Amino acid sequence: MLQQLLLPALLAGHTFASMAVLVLPAVAPEVARGYGFDASLIGYQISLVSTGMVVTLTLLGNLSRRLGAARVNQIGHALAGIGMLVLLLPDAAFLVAGSLVIGLGYGLITPSASHLLMRYTLPQHRSTVFSIHQTGIPAGGMLAALIAPAVAVTAGWRWSVLLSALLLFAVVLLMQYGRRGWDDDRDREARAITPNPLAAAAAIWRRPAMRLLAIAGSCFSWVQFCTATFAVVACVEALGMSLVAAGTVLTVVQVASAAGRVLIGWITDRIGDTARVLAWNAALMVLCALAGLALQPQTPLLLVYLWFALLGATSGCWPGAILAEVGRRSPPGEVSLSISGSLVITNVGKFVGPILFANLYALTRDYGIAFAALVLPSAISLYCLLASGRSRT
Repeated sequence: MLQQLLLPALLAGHTFASMAVLVLPAVAPEVARGYGFDASLIGYQISLVSTGMVVTLTLLGNLSRRLGAARVNQIGHALAGIGMLVLLLPDAAFLVAGSLVIGLGYGLITPSASHLLMRYTLPQHRSTVFSIHQTGIPAGGMLAALIAPAVAVTAGWRWSVLLSALLLFAVVLLMQYGRRGWDDDRDREARAITPNPLAAAAAIWRRPAMRLLAIAGSCFSWVQFCTATFAVVACVEALGMSLVAAGTVLTVVQVASAAGRVLIGWITDRIGDTARVLAWNAALMVLCALAGLALQPQTPLLLVYLWFALLGATSGCWPGAILAEVGRRSPPGEVSLSISGSLVITNVGKFVGPILFANLYALTRDYGIAFAALVLPSAISLYCLLASGRSRT
């Protein structure tokens, strides 16, 4: 019974945590109007979340062994919920503080969930199960895109933030149901704080094939979060859409991303070569990024939806496949630590990408050019995946 509940519970948690990360980008024009700053600065908010994530990934990557992965998962969701409540306070400084706290919590969620999935999933199904779990990210994005703009228009953006916080606290209660059984492998003698904060990332970096996979993941993350962060803002400011209509574009991005994750996971399990499958995908992402130059006010609406769908699918399909590969290559008992190390590297793209995107837009005042510039991380990911395949061979 507990094993049957595990994946749905982790999927619900990942969904609501991802919703929390994307609520503010989904209502960025309203938030910017309320505080009087440019909506493109939402890129810095995502980078603040990434900063909080890196702190917990580097310092607390071993916490699941000490407290149990289910308990750490609960702590992560509780911290993210507290961060959402901090965003409600009436000063722009609390947007900074709340975003950092959300990141601190979010950084605990994926390694702890990965630890549980590696324990309770058959090896031949891991890529598929990890990819299904990772559909929580686009599913959360869909909820943010569908709910947050509608709530913001009718009642104010803070109500959408409050709803997200309540959903996160509900996950804490759900995980409590099976926590004792899921945490029967915890080691009370293990260190709670990693002695060397960068040891896990350094271990990944010393292994050429895994290093290249992590760099590719960082570039995928760069494109993925720029797409999710700026879709609404670009559609409102460059294409003249309403906030609710722009939310449907973000929904398309997330639906395509979810479908891409499941498809890539299934193909990877069938072919048995993660690097090769993701290299095919990266080549398509290069072409999608270049097509960003066509994002102009006169672009037909159907093409706008199609382009965002393709960019969402190609940039968002990677996490399950790469995390499963890292977990497969990890030493026994060190899955959570290895996942944390790889995520430290992949989060560099999530931190750097939105900031560079915001600054490029500030320089050019053209979202089409800013999106087309994503060809750089797309091409780097393609190179790393091809090199990773050769290195492994």
